[in-house]
Amino acid sequence: MRAGLLRACWKARCSSGFRDDRRGAIAVEFALISPLLILMLSGIVNYGSYFWTSHALQQMANDAARVAISGATEAERAQLAQALFVQELADYELTLTGTPELRVSENDRTLTVHVRFTPADADGFNLMGDLPGMPETIERTASIVRGGY
Repeated sequence: MRAGLLRACWKARCSSGFRDDRRGAIAVEFALISPLLILMLSGIVNYGSYFWTSHALQQMANDAARVAISGATEAERAQLAQALFVQELADYELTLTGTPELRVSENDRTLTVHVRFTPADADGFNLMGDLPGMPETIERTASIVRGGY
């Protein structure tokens, strides 16, 4: 009888002790949530890299168009735009690893600078694999009307 009483007492104490013991609960919750958190943070970094590169290229196109408008001839305008583009690429040499291209086109009244960037690695901007909305290249343009209004 005494053994049965001790077993019942031990069983009640152990079962309630395990049920009330909260040690390790945070570790289990973190193990369940951390993959989703890491995936979200990686996506933020991935999309942030793409948006930063896109903005930098647009700014480079804008600057090249602004400096090119001061040229007297079409060849001089293209040369001025290319020189500024190469100068600004030196500022971004660590982050813009790939193939940047600049093309200047003109019609009767508009000067347009086209910038195209292809990343050096095969995945491009997709650090985590294929993500929606991530192109393989970025193309930006900037246009300025020549001759006033």
